[in-house]
Amino acid sequence: MSRTPLPRVDVGVVTWNTAELTANALRRLLDSDQGCDIRLLVRDNASTDGTVETLSRLVPEAEIEAGKENLGFAAGVNRLLAKSEAPWFFLLNSDAWPEPGAIGRLVETARGHPEVAAVVPRIEQPDGTLEHSTYPFPSLRIAWLLAFRRRRMPPAVAEELLLVGAWNHDRPRVVEWAVGAALLIPREAMLDVGGLDERFFLYAEDVEWCWRAHRRGWDIRFDPAALVRHVGNASGIQNYGELRTAAYHRNTYRFFRREHGLLAELAYRTLNLAGATRQYLRARRTGDHSTAAYWRPHIRAHLTPAFGPDGPPKTRT
Repeated sequence: MSRTPLPRVDVGVVTWNTAELTANALRRLLDSDQGCDIRLLVRDNASTDGTVETLSRLVPEAEIEAGKENLGFAAGVNRLLAKSEAPWFFLLNSDAWPEPGAIGRLVETARGHPEVAAVVPRIEQPDGTLEHSTYPFPSLRIAWLLAFRRRRMPPAVAEELLLVGAWNHDRPRVVEWAVGAALLIPREAMLDVGGLDERFFLYAEDVEWCWRAHRRGWDIRFDPAALVRHVGNASGIQNYGELRTAAYHRNTYRFFRREHGLLAELAYRTLNLAGATRQYLRARRTGDHSTAAYWRPHIRAHLTPAFGPDGPPKTRT
């Protein structure tokens, strides 16, 4: 009796100076049963820590493109998309790995929902801590609610709005956008929506892509039955260090200005600044120094003008 062929999935990973971490993550991926036939595509953005050599030795199954310059995450992903031929493309961070069966589960979900541009898993840190990975699109309404109504918002409303602390990523649902650490994208959707916007060197390329998909009539669906482990910020912290928060917010403001105009962006920035300042002052009053330290760089980021049209400074290599 003939067996049903496994779905073919191209897994795309962009690397930059995460040699051992990425090798371990990719071995976890390839040594587990994902319920699909995997082709592993890697783009290395000119690492200087021996990432290419380490992966060539420890993950010989990977097809590696050793870049001579750091193109950024979005451009790196697009290089992999150009090589992809499978019906499914699974975008995976270099410091993440799916638990057994996760990719196959995402494919099954996508097959049952042909309207999806991407299906995303539940993401947890290696110790099992939930990583909040799905969000509402940036908007003046959301910024106002977070700044002035968050503590008085009914829990059901906060959960429906995907807000941190209220939405526990514990049921399947359509979401507005998801972080790009783990996305399963059907080929039809990728051909229609296109690749990532390379004007975003790092950060906000995921929200922009989901926004573009939404405007073209596609959904983003979350399925908690698929689980991915994610260390988090392995390359980003090297790239921006303490400026990582500012880089994320600045790119988000660039996206918001492009879609909604300068006046809306200024209003959005003002509401975010008000919210961050309120959180900071509340923490100071209660002596919660760690929370105050968390909000301090957010205040600075909301006060800083967005990057110009060419995006943030390129990564130090």
